[in-house]
Amino acid sequence: MRGGRTVRRRAGRAAARWLAHAVLGLILALAGVASGTIVALEAGEPLTGRVVRVIDGETIAVRIDKKVLTVRYIGVTTREARMPADSMIAGPAEAAEFNRALVLGQTVRLELDAQEKDAQGRTLAYVYVGDLMVNAEMVANGYASVAVKEPNVQFQEMLQGYERQARLLKVGRWRDSPYISREPTRRPSPSGPGQSASASARPTTTPRTYGTVDRPGTEPHDVWTCPISHPVKGAFLAGTNERVFHMPGGEHYAKTQPDRCYQNAEEAREDGGRRAQR
Repeated sequence: MRGGRTVRRRAGRAAARWLAHAVLGLILALAGVASGTIVALEAGEPLTGRVVRVIDGETIAVRIDKKVLTVRYIGVTTREARMPADSMIAGPAEAAEFNRALVLGQTVRLELDAQEKDAQGRTLAYVYVGDLMVNAEMVANGYASVAVKEPNVQFQEMLQGYERQARLLKVGRWRDSPYISREPTRRPSPSGPGQSASASARPTTTPRTYGTVDRPGTEPHDVWTCPISHPVKGAFLAGTNERVFHMPGGEHYAKTQPDRCYQNAEEAREDGGRRAQR
């Protein structure tokens, strides 16, 4: 009997040691994950994680390993004291919904700038879904305006260019703004001596050059984005040979991979496209 109790005590002590080692290993593993994330942040290296929550139009929660970071988009704002030209149409709620459609559940890459965190402790980052920079997409579609703060100025000029494009196209918050639209206007030429009324009413055309192919539009900048000068996305309707084009601010604009880009709707129609219903 005494020998049996001794064996059981030894087995119990061995099990307790195994459990202690297992718990210690788990603690060290979790600490290693957290410390690895911290080291990467301190080194300014890109981080990859999954978006588990969209807080608003400029803030998301990203799970990286076992850690959840609150991430604030660099260089943009959706909740400023509004500009006089702001239409009030694309407000914070609309910006949050557009942001949610872009990133929720997606794997994203975070790229840092000079300053890692803001005063609230949020990680400041340029956020990418594939090759698409979400910061820029929010601005280009009129759901955010540029709010660059030093020292994070790496993409200041690019973001300002996208805001100018959104204003000119009257998308999002700029729908009712007084900025001139990109849509072309034609003025009739005054009739001169010896010039018939029909001749004066005929619009004059100037030959245009469209990229490297003799057709309207130009090539996409990359798989997701069009050049700033040609923001309208053209693509084939899924499962058909019908061409459609998407204007900035449209429901499916951010999700469309263009095969051709246009300056405006008129140019897209010249290439045989029709405007997408959504």
